[in-house]
Amino acid sequence: MTVTESLLRDEMSTAVLAIDIGGTHIKLGYALGATALDYQRLFSTDELRVGDPIGVLVRMIRTAFEETGVRAHSIVVAVPGFIDSDGDRILHAENVSSLDGIALASELRSRTQCDVLLERDAVLTLIGEIEAGAGRNADHILGVFFGTGIGAAFISGGTPFRGAGWALEVGAMPFRIDQYETDAGPYDQRSSCLEAFASGYALRAIAQRHEVAIEKVFLAIDTGSQVAEELSIFVNYQAIAISIVIATMCPSTVLLGGGVLDMKGYPRAKLFDQIRRYAPHSMSPDLRWCELGWGAVIHGALALHRRASRVQKVLRS
Repeated sequence: MTVTESLLRDEMSTAVLAIDIGGTHIKLGYALGATALDYQRLFSTDELRVGDPIGVLVRMIRTAFEETGVRAHSIVVAVPGFIDSDGDRILHAENVSSLDGIALASELRSRTQCDVLLERDAVLTLIGEIEAGAGRNADHILGVFFGTGIGAAFISGGTPFRGAGWALEVGAMPFRIDQYETDAGPYDQRSSCLEAFASGYALRAIAQRHEVAIEKVFLAIDTGSQVAEELSIFVNYQAIAISIVIATMCPSTVLLGGGVLDMKGYPRAKLFDQIRRYAPHSMSPDLRWCELGWGAVIHGALALHRRASRVQKVLRS
């Protein structure tokens, strides 16, 4: 074997395929060695919501293998929901309920013959930003991400906070119960949780009510119109939610990101001002915008793969 062949073999042994399962899209990307490849494949999440979700994911993975010519050594899946303590089974994914109860890691491992790791999407994103983005050189760091749903993660000393299993599923926290709970009917968690008021789903509802294209909706925020008033309330809800998590976790650094906050016209300065207004006066964390976008998931996947490889080496020694 030549030196070049040996180096190529070593790189291939660290090829990592990252799969980010979002409420709207599934994104696939690669890291080879320590480098993120210029490859991204996008699928609709609706494909998972009918039929066999494992079979659909396997087909997507094989498409990535064929298009790149790289068979991944490890597959890391960013999951939008609760993962069992065994790191294998999806307990509940609110926006992709077809995954509920599935032993996703072992099923994919069996059908692809690759190592498979699962992590909550918010945790993986925050790890990636710490590795290569806005979270470098920071500790006691909170990440809050607004996309189709809402996710959050807290990392201190390199370790994600998980509570007794999972933690910081802030999108599911009760938020405006007064709007929906009456003597005539039961409490409806889905319609009164934070995601119903401050997520991409809520934003889409605002755009549809006012017949505005979703990608242009924030361009109307300073117009003084009714849609502008609703958008102002929407951003205010986001600031309140972030401030609640700041008061709960006491971070030194806060990273904010996600597809909603990256939209054209989003009032970032207004969000920062409101967070500083609502957060406890004794807490003044360093507020930062995420730098990597979806690329954070790839860097997070690579870090997770390296950590798992070190653990395996220790166990074998």
